[in-house]
Amino acid sequence: MPPINDSDRDWERFGSTDPYFAVLTAPEFHGKISGAERARFFQSGVDHIDTMFAIIREHLDPSFAPERALDFGCGVGRLLIPLAARCSDVTGMDISPSMLAEARHNCDAAGATAVRLVQSDDTLSALNGEFDFIHTYIVLQHIPVARGETIIRGLARRLAPNGIAMIQVPYTGGREGLLSKALYWTRMAVPGGRQAVNLLRGKPPGAPVMQMNPYSVTRLLDIVAAEGCHDVHIRFSEHNGARGVLLFARKHPAPIFS
Repeated sequence: MPPINDSDRDWERFGSTDPYFAVLTAPEFHGKISGAERARFFQSGVDHIDTMFAIIREHLDPSFAPERALDFGCGVGRLLIPLAARCSDVTGMDISPSMLAEARHNCDAAGATAVRLVQSDDTLSALNGEFDFIHTYIVLQHIPVARGETIIRGLARRLAPNGIAMIQVPYTGGREGLLSKALYWTRMAVPGGRQAVNLLRGKPPGAPVMQMNPYSVTRLLDIVAAEGCHDVHIRFSEHNGARGVLLFARKHPAPIFS
């Protein structure tokens, strides 16, 4: 029997119906955005990549200048375009064909025509070679934890020596109050619950669920350490009420023992 809620299927529904809002859940990004809203959306990607590089250069590698970069869960290409301005070889990976098609359009329109776009799976089978920079932000939370941990391990394994990964995960679910938690549980776990709650909220019965799965930070550290990433820096994050971490991990020789 298929799962009640399939995150891959739901993400393709988001990609085909409301891709920009699915990437950044702010009201102004509903539908096919244009004008000032579109400019703000893509400027947020430039600002984000600028911040990531600044943190890396301050805390891990002052001369960080990657050639090959991967954005896992690239969505519509918000971060691929600024990455392509910094790196000679950029790959975007997403589970949704509709997201990838929109990313192709956006990258080409911005002149980032050399960006490679591939569909993801849990084994990252479409990837070739190693990367100097691997990035995934507000993505893994939408994937069930067991699958997400497999993906994190695969991403860390594909880091080049001295390459750096930025892996963001939440450690809280972001839903406060018993009613909110109960409705989410009903949509996720009860047969017919998704349809019932959607109707209660005035949505189509089959409207997709945006999962919010908290991860263990300890497990995350164990995974990247096992893949040879022994130099790390952690920053806290908060997104739509969910507290999390941004883990910057460099593939580096074994830790110091005393």
